[in-house]
Amino acid sequence: MTVFDAALRTRRTVLAAAAAGALLAGAAACAEGAADPAPSSSAPVLGVDNDRVQLLEGASASVAAEDTDDPVELELTGYEDGSEPTVVITALPPEGPPAEHTLTLGDHLEAGGESWRVSEIGISESQTQQASVTLMREGS
Repeated sequence: MTVFDAALRTRRTVLAAAAAGALLAGAAACAEGAADPAPSSSAPVLGVDNDRVQLLEGASASVAAEDTDDPVELELTGYEDGSEPTVVITALPPEGPPAEHTLTLGDHLEAGGESWRVSEIGISESQTQQASVTLMREGS
């Protein structure tokens, strides 16, 4: 009888360990998927994607015309919420002084030999979510 009880106990222990391992593997897969959510639009989370640039506070993106090797770094350096939100974008050319541009929705910015239109401004009341601005290359 003792041998039977030990075998049954061992079997239960092995099954419990296998179930715990499967549960941990599933939790790890869920956590991995949560860290990399699918984008809700065709715009990248940050950076340049064909004719679209999305900037977040404190991060820059390079833009340049296709026929030039002189990219301009664009950085969202400020914003103001209100009935007509505005953003401040600093353009850092490869040579020359930086230039600040205060823009509202629909305004145009000349940078990197191209014209860019402000298509989205995202300002959150939360301190944890950064402000953002999306620029569309004109003619696209």
